[in-house]
Amino acid sequence: MFMKAGNKIIALVAAALAGIAAYTTTYAQGVLPIIHPPAQFESLKGVIVPLPTNLADFVKNKPMAIRLGKALFWDMSIGGDGKTSCASCHFHAGADNRSANQLSPGLNGPNPTVYNPTQTGAGGPNYLLVRQDFPFHVLADPLNRNSAVLFDTDDVTSSQGVFPGEFNAVAPVVANAQADNCQNIVDTRFNVGGHSTRRVEPRNTPTTINAVFNYRNFWDGRANNVFNGVNPFGFRDTNAGVYVAATTAATPVKTAISMLNASTASQAVGPPLSGFEMSCASKTFPFLAQRILGRRGLMGQNVDNTDSVLGVDRYPTATGVGTGIKSTYLTMLQAAFVNKYWQSTVPVVIGGVSFKQREANFALFFGLAIMMYESTLVSDDAPLDRMLTGTDPNALTSEELLGMAVFAGKGKCIACHHGPELTAAGTPLRAAAEEHGLVERMLMAENAVAHYDSGFYNIGVRPTIEDLGVGGQDPFGNPLSFTRQYQNAGIPDNGVNIQPDRFQVNPCTFSVDPCVKSTPANFREAVDGSFKVPTLRNVELTGPYFHNGSRSTLEQVVEFYNRGGDSRSVDPNSDTTGLGNNPSNKDADITELFLTVEEKSALAAFLKRPLTDDRVRCDKAPFDHPELLIPDGHSGDNIWTDLDPLTGNSLDYVRTIFATGAAGHCATPLVPFDWTLRDRPGTQ
Repeated sequence: MFMKAGNKIIALVAAALAGIAAYTTTYAQGVLPIIHPPAQFESLKGVIVPLPTNLADFVKNKPMAIRLGKALFWDMSIGGDGKTSCASCHFHAGADNRSANQLSPGLNGPNPTVYNPTQTGAGGPNYLLVRQDFPFHVLADPLNRNSAVLFDTDDVTSSQGVFPGEFNAVAPVVANAQADNCQNIVDTRFNVGGHSTRRVEPRNTPTTINAVFNYRNFWDGRANNVFNGVNPFGFRDTNAGVYVAATTAATPVKTAISMLNASTASQAVGPPLSGFEMSCASKTFPFLAQRILGRRGLMGQNVDNTDSVLGVDRYPTATGVGTGIKSTYLTMLQAAFVNKYWQSTVPVVIGGVSFKQREANFALFFGLAIMMYESTLVSDDAPLDRMLTGTDPNALTSEELLGMAVFAGKGKCIACHHGPELTAAGTPLRAAAEEHGLVERMLMAENAVAHYDSGFYNIGVRPTIEDLGVGGQDPFGNPLSFTRQYQNAGIPDNGVNIQPDRFQVNPCTFSVDPCVKSTPANFREAVDGSFKVPTLRNVELTGPYFHNGSRSTLEQVVEFYNRGGDSRSVDPNSDTTGLGNNPSNKDADITELFLTVEEKSALAAFLKRPLTDDRVRCDKAPFDHPELLIPDGHSGDNIWTDLDPLTGNSLDYVRTIFATGAAGHCATPLVPFDWTLRDRPGTQ
């Protein structure tokens, strides 16, 4: 019997590895077609990291740019409060596993000021999440998404950022100041007993590891593939430009730039100015540059002397304990970037304020340095990679192999989670872009044909009205969706650049009615409520899950997919993924799967160890890092908080993330999202 079972598993895995050319899966309940194109498992080992072809026009020293990027990413002084870094939300396998003060009240939905109770009856600002609070949608029958709802909330588990405040542009911060000059403001949504708490973002934090492969970044794709040197929006911002000076005495000239394959740079320049994530509102990058360019990198934060990037520049002290690095941000910037972007001694006037050229262009330097650092964060040595490359054919257990077969077959996971990064929004989307296939025409869940953005799907996690995702707009009033831009263009020829993102669509790439050009009257669009497919690499460590952080375990995720998501039927032809005149936006593969208990367990097992790179698990090079002190909620609870006498806000509870060197800390590896470190006997 064991041999028969083993042979069955081997046969299923062989089919998965060979790719599913075209198949249907027969269940006891009927035959369900696989709608998406064929896909197969691929190793990430050896996949070329996509970087702009014109990178050399801006970066003259890649290793120094990487060093600058790593220092900027982990430096707490980048935040307007002097306590918040990019890493504050990306310290745990590139994501965030905090559970205190991590709830947001559905800011993108119809009730953005209202917190709901959790399953345990509490909630709100500074609430400490517990295991029993998940999942956020509970049904009387877990196998029937239309059964009675026992519990539901539109709140989101996300990441705490900064306290509410307004940047005092009339009194900008002085060089080397620890924090910005800001005016406290009151935000009643993030407040306990009259004390402001740190604001919490409206969506769950995705991992930065392997993000460099994504064609677009952020859940809604607003971090453009094209970096304009200023903000996340690429060609959409027609006023964007950087200041160029051929000599030290030349007057810098504002010049539009474009760097393709730079979505991580586009993403990087968003949070530092966000009034939720890292900054007081209304601040600009030149003011950030004024404050930090003269500082040594990571001052006040320990750097391990074996850090794979920063160790050679570690700043020694009399006690032998490092406090940052020896280089200033200015010296690293000058060593990393082409001179014409920083060398001029002629000031640049922006908004009536005079800045040095290097300050005026700081968004360019920040975005590219972070992109260069993140280009090193590639996790390509998971057990799955070792099995696929043949270095360890027996890397997976029999249960994990069964889960792999379910993933590629009955579970239909590989339809959206394919490619080396296990996301259709990564390498597969880059290939599609080269073939002008950023827009897809496909059969949707209710058997109606529609256009949608490749790599972005509505899987019915929440009703679409709560968050439009890629169906939303940018600050300039343009649709984020490629599909809506395509539809708005009428019937574009292949050679026409569709505005504002200047891409092309070849209808011959469509799965349904290939080569048939479309008009809005011919085909509807299914983009509202759709989100970027996340990578599944290291997913065991990056919970909670989905764009709203509504599941705390992979078993809960598998249960969600097994019942065909959480969309509710409104009538036979519509469901809660619909919006307006569109009855449904749900992806066709989100159907009941009828997985057995054994298959569900095996699928969850495959998502864990086989997809996790132990270098990530152990914070081992290139995933080693400096010390970080992160706010982890506030002293007190969701009823009261201690007051910080220096700021008048709630007093932070601070957790230390210790520095690691190249060898990592495998004795105390990263663990899945849980509550083992959340005891709060007092302040720290």
